[in-house]
Amino acid sequence: RPSTSAASTAGATGVGEGVGDAPAAGSSAGLAGRVQVLLEDGWHDSPPEEVTQVFRQIAGGQSRFTLATTRGMYIVELQGKGGATQTHVHTKKSRNMRILEDSAPQSPRERARFELQEKYGPQSKRGNAPQHQLEVIANDPHAVACFETLFKREEELCGDWAVFYHSYSLPAVIYEVQAAVANVLFGFDSSRSPLPRLLVKDFAQTPDAGSLIKRFNAEFINTKKDHCLEYRKAAISVMCSLVSLGPECSIPILFRFGYSEKDVPYQGVLDNLLEACNVPKGKTKKVATSIIALCDKYGLDVSQFGGKKRSNEQNGHMLQIFIRRGFLDDIAYASAPYGDVDATRHPISKWLGGDAATHYGQARVVANPKTFLSDKCVRVYSAHSDPEFHANRGQFQLELVKLLRPLLGEGKTRERVATTVYGGVLPAWWKDDAS
Repeated sequence: RPSTSAASTAGATGVGEGVGDAPAAGSSAGLAGRVQVLLEDGWHDSPPEEVTQVFRQIAGGQSRFTLATTRGMYIVELQGKGGATQTHVHTKKSRNMRILEDSAPQSPRERARFELQEKYGPQSKRGNAPQHQLEVIANDPHAVACFETLFKREEELCGDWAVFYHSYSLPAVIYEVQAAVANVLFGFDSSRSPLPRLLVKDFAQTPDAGSLIKRFNAEFINTKKDHCLEYRKAAISVMCSLVSLGPECSIPILFRFGYSEKDVPYQGVLDNLLEACNVPKGKTKKVATSIIALCDKYGLDVSQFGGKKRSNEQNGHMLQIFIRRGFLDDIAYASAPYGDVDATRHPISKWLGGDAATHYGQARVVANPKTFLSDKCVRVYSAHSDPEFHANRGQFQLELVKLLRPLLGEGKTRERVATTVYGGVLPAWWKDDAS
């Protein structure tokens, strides 16, 4: 299940970002566990990329070292007089920390597999993939900084995780609202990323990649293919590299503008989402208006919802989606444009598990909330071409959650809404209080 800390919801600290019930894996072979930092309201898990750095240093015999985070540089002291601490290099603020080693370390076979993936390195650089596509963002300092962070995260997580990139623009409002709803109902860390799908009922016939492929070949292949509504409800189109050259999509080129289809009734999607969340039909329009006003305040393109279109061209958004290698073929498949299986790269786990260049080739990811809400399976991060929105997204989510929380109710009301959203049942990890 996702992290449920109030601090991570606010996006104020950057710790507690999505480690949930799946222990964050250390990147040193045979070492795995969690790193926790003591905040005002208790212990919080650190993000997996920071855990990776800490366990690498421990494996190398280091007890004092620097830790690079999205919040700046820290000095970590593991054997100080008061116990382990991390101290911000500039503010000098120090916090206690602790290391929890996994009680089930990797087997020799798992270690060998892990070490091989780390040897291959970041997915976007494997197979000597050409990097010249990055020239298109060279004059945009914000884009360069975002891509550096994305590359760094690939490097930190490549041992256990494959990665995909989903570019979008117009659906941003829907993705953000779904993340905020999941925050209130399930404790999803909406400060870390949006959520591309939320309603579990939409996955009744296509819960995984195998069932989607079967249904595609039986129903969709002779009609609109991946433009069929039922297909779109389940899957998102992704690329497999930060330097992708196609077909049809290049991540560096699309980062600024995003990719969207205009034949989607976005207002209807939002209304249906709100109704599924127990918002009475008579209040749906008023609630939607408040949501759109907040999105407009923070600079999202709300032109598909009756609002104004943004004057600048920085409407691009991107999800960086990590899928644990053991779940790859259940969640994703290699595809040609329009959704056909690309037999030359199928199964996708074999292709992404080797040292092949991944800069050419699409994939489809089944965005089932049951996997996207579990850090055991999927971890999602986001980057946004508008520097202002990128910097303020955490505060935006905080306000959006505040707006939606009273509507989704408390106690039995919240439980009823969560049950509806989750397809008629509650997940085993659900808590009465998600704050």
